[in-house]
Amino acid sequence: MNKIFLYIYILLFISISSSLAFLWWKNIQPISLCRNLSCIHMNEMDAYTMQDIYSDTPQIYRALFSNKQRLLRIEASHMPQNISTQQLNASIMKEKAMFEKAPAPYPGEISDAIVCDPSYIPTYEEMHQGNSRIGLFIGYLNNRMTFGSCSQDQAVYKGALALMYCQKNNLLLRVELITSITNFTLHEKELIRQIKSLECGK
Repeated sequence: MNKIFLYIYILLFISISSSLAFLWWKNIQPISLCRNLSCIHMNEMDAYTMQDIYSDTPQIYRALFSNKQRLLRIEASHMPQNISTQQLNASIMKEKAMFEKAPAPYPGEISDAIVCDPSYIPTYEEMHQGNSRIGLFIGYLNNRMTFGSCSQDQAVYKGALALMYCQKNNLLLRVELITSITNFTLHEKELIRQIKSLECGK
């Protein structure tokens, strides 16, 4: 009988120790703003798998996910609500400014300004999901997968960029769907429908 009690005691000790160890491990883990894309919801998100995490801290989360030929890139940064509108407007204006007519660094007889080919200027629209305002750009990306391609020789990818603020978790989000120009052209309606389904996570 004593051996039975001893075994029960040992099992209880192991169980309690394991639970305490798990709680300790969980508490020392850094707080993530968007681990496993928890900060957003979008159609067909389950099809994407994580490729790389560039940053995962209590202040910023930056990561890349993929689904065959398509890439989902996300950046989430902690932003107090009292400056959220200002920061969201600044992010939108920064994207727009890349394609505005700018003075050339060396004005001359040929041209005194840098002008983006109109067919490569991203389209822009604003929409709302719940309480969140979203600035949506559709345009071309260069070989480094950054928006800013102004001509055919610069354009390698095409994608959608959504900028939004999630009030319930104080996050400023930058969400990009990127693919080859050919793939985007073939599945344009599907990709735009997907980015337009973007919502703040729960």
